[in-house]
Amino acid sequence: MPLSYLRRPLFLFLIAYVATLAFLHNRGFFHISPPELLARYHRLKYAQIHGRVVSPLKEDFRGQKVFITADSLESRPFPHKLLAYLPKETDWASLRPGMPVELTGRLRLPRIPLNPGEFNEKSFLEDRGASCIMNAETLKILGPPPWNWLPKAWAEGSRQSLEGFFNNTLSEDEARIFSGLTLGFKGPLRRDWNRTIQDAGATHLIVPSGAKVAFVMLGVAFLATLIHLPPSPRLALAIIVGGFYTLMVGAEAPYTRAFWGSTAMGVCLISGRDSGGFQATVLAAFLTLLWNPRELFNTGFQMTYAAVLGLVTAMPGLQTVTKKLPHWLSRLVCVAAISIIVQLMLWPQFANTFGRGSLIGVLANLILVPASGLLMAAAFGAWLAGSLSAAFRPLLNPALGLLVYLFMATCRAFSSLPYAAIDLSSMSTPAIVIYYLLAAAALLIPRWKASLATASAGILLWAGTAAARWFAAPALSVLLLRQPSSHPSLISFADGRHWLVDPGTKVSAVIKTLRSQGVAKLDRLILTGDWPPRAEKRLRRSLSWREEIRVPAPWRLCEKEICFEFGGMNGPRVLGGDVQYSIILERFKSGAVEVATDGRHAEVRSPCLPERPSSSAPWSLSTTRPNPKPGA
Repeated sequence: MPLSYLRRPLFLFLIAYVATLAFLHNRGFFHISPPELLARYHRLKYAQIHGRVVSPLKEDFRGQKVFITADSLESRPFPHKLLAYLPKETDWASLRPGMPVELTGRLRLPRIPLNPGEFNEKSFLEDRGASCIMNAETLKILGPPPWNWLPKAWAEGSRQSLEGFFNNTLSEDEARIFSGLTLGFKGPLRRDWNRTIQDAGATHLIVPSGAKVAFVMLGVAFLATLIHLPPSPRLALAIIVGGFYTLMVGAEAPYTRAFWGSTAMGVCLISGRDSGGFQATVLAAFLTLLWNPRELFNTGFQMTYAAVLGLVTAMPGLQTVTKKLPHWLSRLVCVAAISIIVQLMLWPQFANTFGRGSLIGVLANLILVPASGLLMAAAFGAWLAGSLSAAFRPLLNPALGLLVYLFMATCRAFSSLPYAAIDLSSMSTPAIVIYYLLAAAALLIPRWKASLATASAGILLWAGTAAARWFAAPALSVLLLRQPSSHPSLISFADGRHWLVDPGTKVSAVIKTLRSQGVAKLDRLILTGDWPPRAEKRLRRSLSWREEIRVPAPWRLCEKEICFEFGGMNGPRVLGGDVQYSIILERFKSGAVEVATDGRHAEVRSPCLPERPSSSAPWSLSTTRPNPKPGA
């Protein structure tokens, strides 16, 4: 595909529309005001809601869940979308999108994170148009779905049948692996298996991915070729089955992008025209965002279109470079390059979403991606065989179990290699923009002028943001975390040093916060009391520090007239002159507290809450005593 396609009006309109949505999102345009009752009481212990199921049934560590568009709450109008966790120990395989339902249970507002880096339930729901959560105690289906919901209902029935087959044939974890490979619904997979797959760079194989749609449509086209169907009926059959499969897996952005792109390429191939895959991809993105602008802020949409944009940018130049190579070598280089390009384009998402990136994934995917297509074919074949005759079922369990074993063994072999994966710190918006400018410069080679211009823009932006950060940075910044039994504190200096005080026992939460702050290693670890060896071992697996010191409590650190006290009986304090300010009390109940000082004034804010005038106003602390001595 020539790069001139990037100058076509539809693509330029899409970029302008995406920029507008991003600006509006940043300005709070997509914020959802909570229902009046919940805004007043925060939760309702008993609530009865009438509404309609609008999503497939999914599962996480809390249980099975669906999105509901509510009509009424206690017989009063309640036009809100909510996430409902269904009663446990009940089989909800008969639940279908479009069904009217009645739910009773506890209704609450979504939670905000207490510390930076934690899961933001409120933001997650807002990006999906939902305003509250119900832990349902009862659910009653009031009737069948209406006619316009029947295609989604039939597709959900087929998905439930396939998942039920896996659950009846395999162990729980093996069934979840196959559900992820075939449907993108892996559920709460055991932690060690999930980490192994992630470190092998194969997470995209068990979550929503456009490759699944492509495999299904290619498989249908191949089977149609075996029975000698003409090209047009063959394509029509592939489109029908591919479209139904797209509905089965929830019609999320990765699937719709692959479906429309594959359909356009098939139509162009039959008609003898140039491939319209790129145009179909742009059109699919545009229609998706016009129908639901919030899709832009979902990780699946961002990852699938970022990967496609990278491939569109790089492949023309790569094909020019490799056209002189032997055909077999050129194909091998292109396959390897696709894996590298996708990894390059998704690196910021790996950092901000998973906190970990695979370095061996490029090699692992050369084996695992083709293998995943074969595993999907085996799963669908076993499902059909088991549905046709019960005589096949005794043979299916060991066969499918062996395939899961081989898949996990391959992932384990790659993930166990030295430096197979690394922990990543979150990237800020300017850092992501700089990263993609430099990545684009690499992908545009050998178009040297465009590559040099893009690289220069990235370098200038990096220099500008670094200078702005240097001049705007306070002399000292202290981030105090909200933990049940301790008060971990991250101290950041203007020269880039980072100290951590009293990590406590909730080490995983502390690590998430440090990564969200871009802290990959510490200069000093300060302990004012006892620290369990198990917590120290866990922290050492993810962080390193140059120096560890133990000091008696309370320990004080001063920057000119402003002092911070750690390890005291009443928790951390800020002191200035003869006045002592406690920063716990009301502010600390809402979550972490960040205090920045230039040595004369202290400014306090809650990083997990929206800024309020009272939280952004600096503290002016008088100094009626000599400057205290600096801390350790």
